[in-house]
Order: sequence, then structure tokens, then C-alpha cells
Amino acid sequence: MSINISKQKREDLLNKIKEIRAFISAAPQDENTGNLLSYLSDLEKDVNGKKYGLVFEEHREAIDEILDTHTPVLTEEKDLFIDNGGQMNFLIEGIILLH
Repeated sequence: MSINISKQKREDLLNKIKEIRAFISAAPQDENTGNLLSYLSDLEKDVNGKKYGLVFEEHREAIDEILDTHTPVLTEEKDLFIDNGGQMNFLIEGIILLH
């Protein structure tokens, strides 16, 4: 039996959105909670929207397994900052370590 990983991830995300919506709805309502609920509705529509692309469902990649437990974090190196007259450019460097 093959498992549709994309569908499973989408359903997991929709369940998390539902939990967040319930938590926010139980909180005192103000402009921020209203904005968050609106954002969650937009996010839910995006998740439920049509999906296009190639899907290889046979197996998970090794990187998928690693990302389940190790989330990459970007940090700013202030020593490398260059003042470019108000224009912002970013250089992102990284190494993936497979254990």
C-alpha cells in the first residue's frame, strides 16, 4: 500500500490550523486575533487549493527524515553587514550536515 505523503502532510497542516483557530477563538478578541483568524482562513484556502508538480511517493528522501527533527535556523552575521545606502541585499550560505 502506498501512502500519499503530500496528502498526509496537507491533512496534518489543516489539523494544526484547526487547533490554532480554536486556541485563538478562545482568547479575548481584538484586532490582532481577528487578523490572525483571517490569516488562518487564507492559509487554509491555500492549503486546500489545487496542487501542481511532480510527486514521487515511493519513499521519503533522507533530507525529509532529517528535517522532521532538525529545523535549519538562519543567523545574522553583523560583522559582515555592508551599508549599501539603504538598499538591502542578502547572502545566504549554508552547509547541510548528514549524520
